[in-house]
Amino acid sequence: MKVWIDRDKCTSNLSACLSCFGQLVRTGVPDRGCIVNSEDDGSEDMTVYMHSDGAEHGPYVIPKDARELVAYDGWDKYVDFIPEFRKNEGALHQKIE
Repeated sequence: MKVWIDRDKCTSNLSACLSCFGQLVRTGVPDRGCIVNSEDDGSEDMTVYMHSDGAEHGPYVIPKDARELVAYDGWDKYVDFIPEFRKNEGALHQKIE
């Protein structure tokens, strides 16, 4: 499976992103809001193309036998960049009435 992720579409902090990504890796279901495209390429490995902090990163290949490790350890330990922890710090929130 190939997955294209745009972290910049989401305002969640890094720890929420890690948890959300872990769910994707465990289930293989591309239903996360940051996923802009997915493709079943017939491979048991997951290939991730990531847009984060205004730049393209990857591809990162997660072998089938390493999915659980990456899911629980966090993708940030296996990439070649340091992702921002906070997103939209200090953004105003609208009051819901």
